Amino acid sequence: VCPSDLPHHVATLWRPHSLQLGPCAVLAAVNAAAEWVQMVVSQACRCLCNSDVFGAEAQDAIEFDALAETNAPIQTASPADLMAYSTDMGQPLRGKPLREGELWFLRSEATAEKVNVVLYINGIAIVHRGQEVRACFSPFILVRNCKFQDSSSCNQLSSLKIFKIFFFAKNLCYFFGVQLEDEAKAEEERQGWVLAVAKAVHLLTQSLFPPFSISCEPVCAAAVTARRLMAGYVIFHSGDEVATVLYGELSPHTRDGDMARLAFYENDRCQKLAMEIWLAVGSNCFEKVGVNCSCFCINGHDFSARTIAERKLWLRAISNIKVKLQNAAPAPTREDLAHYREAIEEQINMLESSIEGRGPVDALLQRVERKWSMDRSNPASVCNSREASPPPVERALDDSCVPPTPEADKSGLAPRSPSRVVSQCEATTGQSEQTTVQGI
Repeated sequence: VCPSDLPHHVATLWRPHSLQLGPCAVLAAVNAAAEWVQMVVSQACRCLCNSDVFGAEAQDAIEFDALAETNAPIQTASPADLMAYSTDMGQPLRGKPLREGELWFLRSEATAEKVNVVLYINGIAIVHRGQEVRACFSPFILVRNCKFQDSSSCNQLSSLKIFKIFFFAKNLCYFFGVQLEDEAKAEEERQGWVLAVAKAVHLLTQSLFPPFSISCEPVCAAAVTARRLMAGYVIFHSGDEVATVLYGELSPHTRDGDMARLAFYENDRCQKLAMEIWLAVGSNCFEKVGVNCSCFCINGHDFSARTIAERKLWLRAISNIKVKLQNAAPAPTREDLAHYREAIEEQINMLESSIEGRGPVDALLQRVERKWSMDRSNPASVCNSREASPPPVERALDDSCVPPTPEADKSGLAPRSPSRVVSQCEATTGQSEQTTVQGI
């Protein structure tokens, strides 16, 4: 029955003479009953499918902008609800070696020592003078080529083809060099190492994600997702040695606000909110530049997407929202949201081909168990099993990243802060990159 015809149909069911009521009283009762039925159906439909069966005629009567606020998640996610993994660099290395060879290991005062490096699917082992130091990878790593400018303290290193493995979440960096008589072969060897390390980090990152596809449609059982633009899993660096898998959802600004919302739930059901980040015109969002690196940063918080294509999609959607906020654009209507979702879905269809399957069956990092509660308004409180740390300080990509050389522990595993000191030379990136690194 069409809602506009409800008074007529209800009137045919009621018999005024049997109720012994006057025509005016009957008409008033019929209208009241019709209004009540219409309200119940409308509320039920909005609750179940985030839509309105009454079309454009009732558009103005529905507080669409307030829908996400009035239907908040029932619960706040606790650390125990979240899937988290340890990023401790001392975890065991797994599988068979993927690559092995001799490289120059750059140390302080413009010196380098020859070491044997073994690459595994989840880390590297460095052997020098009979001692082995291991460093397990995490999603928050980038690898790239670099070179040293000519200076008096760097002459002996100028012939090396250098690359770095940067644990940027820990502010630690390894510098390696390749030296061969044939410069072309030396460059080929360096590129082989860079691509191999980048692929290992990529496989490790993919192993932490559950199977999913980027979604633009709201969740029927969660009305808070009614204004969703896009949603999908990301990995969040939530502590010194913790990486948490969260389901992120991007929503535009509303009529009453000048900020967009980036919410993170425990999973794709969106029933428990883990944390949220509010995006304004001045919000700082950028990618981490590295070979096959899928990491990005939002307001000083580090994330990793499953692929480079998904990272680009997240940053592009956020950038478009910031442009609208900067231009003081009105909050999008339902029709606007439909157009935005359609455009995003086109990009999703294009990036599906970049997903190379699930990767390894089991996660390549150890799970972390947490017990106590957290404050969802503080992203740093998510899944830090040791103590709640303040949000990470936002860093440029090439800040100083090489503290003093630590000593290996007795077990032969990686020290807690594995890194090496580079000389006081200024390291610059390869021909394809324009940023610089300042060594200590």
